[in-house]
Amino acid sequence: MEENMYSVRSANSEDCEAIMSLVMELAVHVKCEHEVKIKADTLRRDGFGKNSLFHCLVAEVNKDMVGYLLYYFTYSPWVGKKAFMEDFYVKPEHRNKGIGTELLKSAVKVFLDTHCNSMEWAVRWWNTVAVEFYKQKGAINLTETEQFHILRLTEEAMQNLLTKRTEKMVNSNGDDGRL
Repeated sequence: MEENMYSVRSANSEDCEAIMSLVMELAVHVKCEHEVKIKADTLRRDGFGKNSLFHCLVAEVNKDMVGYLLYYFTYSPWVGKKAFMEDFYVKPEHRNKGIGTELLKSAVKVFLDTHCNSMEWAVRWWNTVAVEFYKQKGAINLTETEQFHILRLTEEAMQNLLTKRTEKMVNSNGDDGRL
């Protein structure tokens, strides 16, 4: 089989070890390997169990996994069903061969077939190559056009928020904040 012969398919639970290997490659690429907290078993449980939290497409060359695109569906009360692309990665040696474009097109087909009106994702500010790739595909940079900030509460921050809320409720209401 020629180098440019590749396939894109839906991932299955047996792919989790290979997907996690690519997840780590992506994390190293974006200088965030310290942020990866899960293993293949967690990925398997969360994506391939009864109540899947995400979906994943994989790209293969000669049955070797060379890329993946992980997504999930969200909902906006303004516009309806949307897709969020959490991760998208193709190994460097397989880039510029159409594999990334085919992964993206395969995902877009799923999104349109399932009545999504848009898809969104985040890109590191310094990853100008990725930003240009997406712009060439027709993406709009919402940071430029709508001046959005993406915010996050970590698990620790969520716990702190609950603690502070309870303390405030006790102080202002004179009770313990329970219903």
